[in-house]
Amino acid sequence: MENRVEHVDIAKGISIILVALFHSRIYSLAPDIMNAMGLFRMPLFFFLSGVFFSASADTRTFLWKKSDALLKPYFATLLTVFLFTVLFGEEDLLRQLIGIFYGNGVTIQSRWIPLWFLTHLFLTYAFAYFIFRITNIQNKKVFFKYALVVTLMVFGAQWIDVFWYLKFTLLGKEIVMPGLPFGLDIVFISTSFFISGAFLRQKVIHFHPNVFVLVLSILAFLLVIILTDARMDLNKRVYASLFFTTAGSVCGIYAVMCLAFYLKKTAIPRTVFLTFGQASLFVLIFHIAIGSNVYGYLRGFEMPRLEVYFAVFAFLISISIPLLIKYFVLKSRVLSFFYFPVQVKKVPQD
Repeated sequence: MENRVEHVDIAKGISIILVALFHSRIYSLAPDIMNAMGLFRMPLFFFLSGVFFSASADTRTFLWKKSDALLKPYFATLLTVFLFTVLFGEEDLLRQLIGIFYGNGVTIQSRWIPLWFLTHLFLTYAFAYFIFRITNIQNKKVFFKYALVVTLMVFGAQWIDVFWYLKFTLLGKEIVMPGLPFGLDIVFISTSFFISGAFLRQKVIHFHPNVFVLVLSILAFLLVIILTDARMDLNKRVYASLFFTTAGSVCGIYAVMCLAFYLKKTAIPRTVFLTFGQASLFVLIFHIAIGSNVYGYLRGFEMPRLEVYFAVFAFLISISIPLLIKYFVLKSRVLSFFYFPVQVKKVPQD
């Protein structure tokens, strides 16, 4: 099991709240700000996921553990949703089922789109694992490590939209590809952030902010979003302006890490973000479904003047109820099996 590092969990909490905010109705109140935060929102998650990455296990054990932690809750959730669609007699059942196994954001029902991150994170882990095992890059000099990061980033940005709604004919039928399964077509970009986290493990674990670098990062980030067309949305295969988008991502990640470090020294904010960070899986899975239902119910009152308050309330509920869901899942052996990795007891050595 991964060792817990408080500021890393707090950073995860910040990131998952930003994800839920982006998917909430609040987005329409400040779309430019929300899109700007997209430069670091998902890269931060990949970066933090890489911090505790290790390729020391054998291939079978590694893939089993990662599928247990990531693919199991993905399929448990979406196949349960699919079962309900069958019971309620909805149409396009075969298309929905194929979409679940394809594992892309556009092939999953709209209220469960964020789950694409789980399939893609599994793929990222696997891709990074084979890179580390084949090249032994983790033991190479710093130059070779970051030459690999840059190569992955450049290559990934160049072909990010090659398979995005690609049309071709098969057996006389026109087929439209919504990207590759599990987001294989964006794995080079996600892996570049992921292995950066792995290479910087010790610096992240023992992170201490540099105020000068923090100020510089914030100023650089603001200049990027104001003066350039930098934009990132991996789910929609957008990576505009390679240099500036990457620079914005790096600056944003550093700023969030600094914020997490300072929040660790507070009382209530520390507890709040730590709680969300440790429940990020449940917030990721359930926030859209909960938020859209709550907002839809409130809008039924037809009170336009209160719609902003409805949006804020729905957002708060969308990130709060997943905490309760996690609590009840922990209380149930059956649900815990589907949403938490199986704990294998170690046999004592003589």
